[in-house]
Amino acid sequence: MRKYIYLAFDLACVCTALLVALYLRHGFPLIQDFSGPHDLRLLLCVTFITSLIVLPLMHTNTSMWRYTSTADLANVMIAVALVVLITDSSLFLISRLEMMPRSVPPMHWAIAVMAMGGSRLMARQLFGPTRRRTRRDQAMKQHVVVVGAGHTAELYLQFIKRIVQHEVVVEGFVDSDKTLTNRIFQKHKILGTPGQLPQLLEEFLVHGIHIRQVVLAQLLDELPQAERDLLLALEEKQLVELVHFGKHMDPQLQPRTKQNDADFYEAVQEFGTVGFEKPRGFYPYVKRLFDLFGGLALLIVLSPLLVTTALIVALDVGFPLLFWQQRPGRHGKPFRLYKFRTMRHAGRRHDEDRLSHKSGDTVRTSAIGKILRRLRFDELPQLFHIIAGTMSFVGPRPLLPDDQPEAGQVRLSVRPGVSGWAQIHGGDALTPAEKLVLDVWYIRNMSLWLDVRILLRTLLVVLKEDKRRIERLKTS
Repeated sequence: MRKYIYLAFDLACVCTALLVALYLRHGFPLIQDFSGPHDLRLLLCVTFITSLIVLPLMHTNTSMWRYTSTADLANVMIAVALVVLITDSSLFLISRLEMMPRSVPPMHWAIAVMAMGGSRLMARQLFGPTRRRTRRDQAMKQHVVVVGAGHTAELYLQFIKRIVQHEVVVEGFVDSDKTLTNRIFQKHKILGTPGQLPQLLEEFLVHGIHIRQVVLAQLLDELPQAERDLLLALEEKQLVELVHFGKHMDPQLQPRTKQNDADFYEAVQEFGTVGFEKPRGFYPYVKRLFDLFGGLALLIVLSPLLVTTALIVALDVGFPLLFWQQRPGRHGKPFRLYKFRTMRHAGRRHDEDRLSHKSGDTVRTSAIGKILRRLRFDELPQLFHIIAGTMSFVGPRPLLPDDQPEAGQVRLSVRPGVSGWAQIHGGDALTPAEKLVLDVWYIRNMSLWLDVRILLRTLLVVLKEDKRRIERLKTS
């Protein structure tokens, strides 16, 4: 029943957005400006019917509003774009849209996206899960890869979903049947065969995820000899731990390894609020509003640039268009940071454990990719992070755990930023200790005027080469 209520609300948003767009363009009365084949009733009818077909197909009415994610917001944008495109195409075949101003369709799309996306964000803010964490929520999530895509694996996934969903994250499956590669099994991707596990483990390291356990959803004896020997060799080298699914379904019986105890995210959870600083003044409490409305406005204005960059990336380096890394966010909570890809798969060295602005990346970065990085166009997808609340326009830059400065937990007191005080005073040329000094200074002195200064200076940094300004450390 609830999904039908969501659908009715979305239909009302799309149709109302059309009326608002027409009013902004024509004013009242609307009916006088639409006569004959361009009658307003025909336009609303086609919009309603198209929305009634497209929105359920895009599952905009089945998402849990309390748990709206960045992917849900992107799905809303795509769904509304399809509605507007199909509606206008249908009306063009009927009457060639002779009286339809060109500005109405993009205005219709923008207003509908703001209405549907904004309502979801507001619902998540008001009715989302509370910040109080249970003991299960505080536990460190275990990222695993499952061997075998069969009935046993289905049973394992059901148990994980219902019982230990907060402790275990299934990143994908491997199966001996090569024809299953890249297919979807119970909403999880089949990444390859067990023989490709070494390469897959390295790929996950690139994304900032360390796979420590491989769950066996089938017996080792059922695997081909070569794959069985490979898995045993990986365990012997202590690269992974092979765990039978039955044992793994009771994670409390599993002893923690030394490697788990040293994990960055778990260490942050163990310290709790120790090391975090409470921002001073009134501005930190309203900063989220500036981020939300500023992010929505920029997303609308820069949507043509976003689409153009996506097309360039598709032609230059191919699919997938986006690259992600797991990085620590506010209070150390891990999140996936998305960027446009600027590096080709071919030629990647297996000894590189991350993709960032390092010297080794120049080998794989294309000429066009270097331009996109230079202009910071590869970071455009982070607008979705700003809208969703995992990032801010200004704040300490989210770093990989290996790049975090020692005793730098105070950097995690606020949301990470697309740009920050350290980025405009040296950026990658600074050492972790130098970044820590600058970021701590920003957290203790943040204000609206300081954020405006940082954003303006960021534009200057984009327009000219980054230069290290160590002397700024003395005045900060």
